[in-house]
Amino acid sequence: MAGNNLANDSKQTDISFLTDISFKTDHSAGTIVSFDVHSPSSGTSSLSTDVSFLGAGEFSADDQLSQEVPEVLFEPSVFSTPHKSTQDWTTDSWRELSSGDNEHNSELPEHSPNSEDGLRLYLDISEENTDDSEDLQPTPGEKRTIAAHSGQRGRWKKRCMDRTSDSLVEILNSHCCQNDCIKSLSLNDLENSFNGVKDLNENELKQFALGQIWTCCEAAWDENSPKPNITYRFVICGKIICEKAFCRCYDISTKVFKDCVDSFVVGKRNILHGNRGTTRTREKTTTALTWMRYTFQQIGDHMPHKQEIHLPVSQTKTSLYGRMRSELIDQNVTDVVTKEYFMELWNRHFPEVKIGKRSEFTVCGICQSLKEKEEKATSQQERDECYQLKQEHFNHVQTEREQYHLARHRASTEPKEVTTMIVDGMDQSKTDLPHFAQSDKDTKHLAKITTHITGVLLHTRSPHNKYAYVYTDVKQIPHDSNLTIHCILATLMKHRDILGRELFLQLDNCFRENKNRYVLSFCALLVDLQIFQKVTVHFLPVGHTHEDVDQMFSCVAKALQKRNIYTYEDLRSFVKASYTPAIDVEEVRYLLDVKEWLKPHLAGNFAHHSKPLWFEFTPGDNHAAMRYKMWHNDPWKPEGDALFCLKSLPSLHHCPLWVEPCLERVDLPWLQKDIPSKYGDRIPPAKKEELRMFVDAIGNLDELPVPVSSWALLELVTWEIRHQEEEPTQDLEPLRARIQAECRPVTIGSQGRIQHDAVQEADYSSIEVGHHAAVNLIDSTKRPYLGKVLACDGDQVTIAWMKGSWSGEWKEWLCKRGKNMVPYTTTVPLQSVILWGFPLTGRNRLPKKVAVDLKERYSKIDEDDELNE
Repeated sequence: MAGNNLANDSKQTDISFLTDISFKTDHSAGTIVSFDVHSPSSGTSSLSTDVSFLGAGEFSADDQLSQEVPEVLFEPSVFSTPHKSTQDWTTDSWRELSSGDNEHNSELPEHSPNSEDGLRLYLDISEENTDDSEDLQPTPGEKRTIAAHSGQRGRWKKRCMDRTSDSLVEILNSHCCQNDCIKSLSLNDLENSFNGVKDLNENELKQFALGQIWTCCEAAWDENSPKPNITYRFVICGKIICEKAFCRCYDISTKVFKDCVDSFVVGKRNILHGNRGTTRTREKTTTALTWMRYTFQQIGDHMPHKQEIHLPVSQTKTSLYGRMRSELIDQNVTDVVTKEYFMELWNRHFPEVKIGKRSEFTVCGICQSLKEKEEKATSQQERDECYQLKQEHFNHVQTEREQYHLARHRASTEPKEVTTMIVDGMDQSKTDLPHFAQSDKDTKHLAKITTHITGVLLHTRSPHNKYAYVYTDVKQIPHDSNLTIHCILATLMKHRDILGRELFLQLDNCFRENKNRYVLSFCALLVDLQIFQKVTVHFLPVGHTHEDVDQMFSCVAKALQKRNIYTYEDLRSFVKASYTPAIDVEEVRYLLDVKEWLKPHLAGNFAHHSKPLWFEFTPGDNHAAMRYKMWHNDPWKPEGDALFCLKSLPSLHHCPLWVEPCLERVDLPWLQKDIPSKYGDRIPPAKKEELRMFVDAIGNLDELPVPVSSWALLELVTWEIRHQEEEPTQDLEPLRARIQAECRPVTIGSQGRIQHDAVQEADYSSIEVGHHAAVNLIDSTKRPYLGKVLACDGDQVTIAWMKGSWSGEWKEWLCKRGKNMVPYTTTVPLQSVILWGFPLTGRNRLPKKVAVDLKERYSKIDEDDELNE
């Protein structure tokens, strides 16, 4: 602040010297001075200037004299006195300073008290200002700074408020080190240094201190000391100060400075907050996110042409929040997020989940009807009833989706038991050829090659737990059950060595392609031919059928969205790279007419088969038996005798004929007219020729290939590797025996001894057909050898062998002979049978007493063999 801002009614002391200078200072702060210079030659003129108190009685002035306005330059050496504060400056001090006897007298400037100008000096000391409220009020800039950092700790906010003139003087008068280096600073130095850091928060201030330590300090390591010797040489306004002065100037606490020094010693250059990069989510937020993620996955549909998940149009965000709240309260969760925060979580974490005003695909009739009923309801009771019906419907849909997800999980964890497959079609214009990322009016109406995509995902154990396939055509073949059967067979053939014993088939409700008698009869045929022991066909409810295969279509559409696709090979390469795992793309030019091949063998016309969502095919007496049900929790129907799709089995050696292609749907003349001549420069020359050749190849599709002598179904039946029993790589029988071992009975003398029933052992004439028999063979490593007696002829007996272990389950041993699986039988000598006529337990295991007796017999035989050797 300038000295001319002082009050004019100051207390003035007139000191007569050779000069005529009036000096005013703020008595309370000791920092603000002004000078009135009276020169005999130039008259009287007034000058106000700032003089900073440096401590130990030193002052410095910033203004210099000019010809128009006389000014005085005060050097610090001129006013160096032994006094400690402005209160010590008295008239005697000024007389001593201005007298010729003072040791500093020779150092006075030109306008000194001993100069010949004969001026008079006046020392004005103003009264103490009793009202300091204006000085303590923050400026508008400080208010904005404090408001911006309102989240910081209170100590930081006090730093912006406590730097008054009194506190600055107190800092300068404090003792810091032996050299009192803090007294070499001026008030302006303190203010400027603090203004540079007052807007920093605590973490930023620590970073500033650490940066200054790295810049201005040196560390010398001593072998005898674990800590280095640090030399501090901080610089403020060109003046070197110690560490204590540095901390006081920037208002840095001792603890913070020590932490920064420790970081400097260990080589750290950055101060990171302990919570940086971490978020602590509240439990109710985590619960809400979990519910939303699970619900959206269960009831949402992945759009095949964009990266979005669409919820049923009958839903609203408000109804979903009410559903979440009611479900969580039923689970005794009382702390639930508010509706506003629920909306915020939706927008922040699930921006891809949408509820459109109208569905872009087939809408569920039940959902739409319930929505309309709820909108027209005139009472709260009606609205509640509609809401309850909607929840019941959604629970059904959610349960059905879970079954498909469960089948996927089983296929990845039990690949030898279950194979899961989903088949669906993608019918979008984004795959038409040529495809441009940006369409124009000149080419928008021109002919394009309509490319249809059928997608298949086969779930089994693999690096990604699934394999992806795409079958393409240009609509020259009918999209009916023949296409579905072709895709299923082609995919099964590619993985015929890893197929499970059961097939779970997820299909769309389209009656033309999937839900018809031909596809269902084909599934029954897979069981009749013993390719699978059970086939389950599952359909999701209408309007809720979008699953992971549609997500694959969405990735394909996104990959093609911003690219120009000119030829089929371009389309093939982009589709392959658009999904993980990479998609295997196959072009379908011809189809086998499996419908006509199956038609003579169908048991009859199907009726009302479009309603059930579940179909199961299992082995029957003569042909595969079919059962059905509506929902997962319903019992299978019919409860008594099952239904049969086939009345006889078609011959696999009489292969189906080819389906006649229909080029009328392709509109070949229009394609040949427009492609590629009318597209001009939109298609590169090299791509034009390739595209023209592809169109010509489409024109040749009317020429059917020669009839086939073998096809995929026949090759699949003759494949033997999958059904062969694999030998275990490790012998787990000892561990299994230890785990399943029972405590032996405690006996005292004859007390507690169990009297075993005598196992039938008589002459061989008591052996009957159907008896279980134990046999002794040369190879003793795979004991016991068990089987059923099929025939007994003199000294020979025919055994149908069984597979099992001492403590495991025993089952019939089947082997491949020709097309069928038949029991494995051999004829052995009658004397090799060592035990017979014993039953198995209800779980087809050896009874404990039979196992003990059989082991003793084997042991006795081994001992006799050793003696004979």
